[in-house]
Amino acid sequence: MSRFAATERWTERRLTALAAALALPCPVRESFLFDPTHAFRVSCTESDISLQRAIKRVFEHAGVPCDAAVVLWKAAGGSARVERDGDTWFFEIEPVWKTSALALGVIIAREAARALVRSRGISLARTRVDDADLELAAMLAGLGALLLAGAPTDLDVCVLRPRLHRYAYARVARSLDLGLSRALDVLPRKALVTLLWPRISRRGLPFQALPPNVIIRCFCQRRLRVPTGAVGSTTCPACQRKRPFDGRACRIETLAAPLPLPSVPVPVATPWGSLGISFIELPLAARVTALLIVALVGIALI
Repeated sequence: MSRFAATERWTERRLTALAAALALPCPVRESFLFDPTHAFRVSCTESDISLQRAIKRVFEHAGVPCDAAVVLWKAAGGSARVERDGDTWFFEIEPVWKTSALALGVIIAREAARALVRSRGISLARTRVDDADLELAAMLAGLGALLLAGAPTDLDVCVLRPRLHRYAYARVARSLDLGLSRALDVLPRKALVTLLWPRISRRGLPFQALPPNVIIRCFCQRRLRVPTGAVGSTTCPACQRKRPFDGRACRIETLAAPLPLPSVPVPVATPWGSLGISFIELPLAARVTALLIVALVGIALI
């Protein structure tokens, strides 16, 4: 799937419109960001059963009911094909991704976002803009680290470029007032988001009010229910360990009801815009070198 020429401005407008259309419950600082730990990555490739548990965990994090997930390795006409029967999800995944935890993380995050978008009453026509909406919905559901971690893989299912994934991730995290250190905790590569952070808008994104209780995970991965707004610790009934928690709501723009999601065309870049995008996509060292060369040529011509 080829990536289209979206800009940060287009991504910002679409992210805000999608947040208003989804009208998700207000996140809490404790449990918003999904952390693809080493143990999670191992579970994606260790066995089919552990992968199915990983899928269930991601779906539940996104707020999608998932009693069970079933995985079959077969040609799916794409990265994956997913069907559901009630709250049971059936995955058909291309066998080539069986040993790639990063690629599987991207696939699971996109499918969880697809299920979330449909559950909120938003229809999908599988256009390229719809595919971009899935990636932005994953950011709004706290699954952004899975997309950012999967950027180096050869899995070509995303339409937004990695730099726009970083922008959307930082935009959501900063709008919720999570703080840079918390936003970086779940990322494997932190430098590019750190450089991006100072110029990202802090304006709130639209979410609905927070429910009276929130769900966190114990160190043993058991789901624990804690009061909204409370800060303290709770004892896990499974492992008997005390688990500190922060149930305070994130900063949001409160939304009373969902707004219609406007249809927009696929963004098309001008020749100069394409040149600018190509320049931005260069590694930082290459961009600095190019600017120095231009500056030296300019000085020589004076």
